[in-house]
Amino acid sequence: MDGYLKYVVDNCKAAFDELCKTNKELVIGMSPKSNADVNHLGAMDRMIKDYLVIRVAGLFDKDTRTISFNIAFPQNQEVEKIEHEEIIKKIIENRNRFVGHSDRDYIMANNFIIPTDEICSSNLKSLLEKLEHLLFIDE
Repeated sequence: MDGYLKYVVDNCKAAFDELCKTNKELVIGMSPKSNADVNHLGAMDRMIKDYLVIRVAGLFDKDTRTISFNIAFPQNQEVEKIEHEEIIKKIIENRNRFVGHSDRDYIMANNFIIPTDEICSSNLKSLLEKLEHLLFIDE
């Protein structure tokens, strides 16, 4: 179980880095002087973000059929603390109401996917590193 969680955390860290890099390219590409393919960069931004939202939220799943930190480390204060971080709460809500399921009321209230700059300017990467550290302590 720990090996799978490490794999997912590693992929989330890589996706975070790639998302922020792609978004910088997209912002620069929006310049009138740029010949960047902003349609491709925008699509990549969205695909990476969807992946990150689904995977990070899954790390905190409570369904006993899943492999998550809540199942692997039940009632662990550090996991609970990380889960209550603002960026994690937003990601979980976003997965549940927009990315994983298209909640009509949520969307009709003009709630959409979490902005990339909000993810990239957050402490998400350090939170992922804290989760990774829990796996090493458990070994």
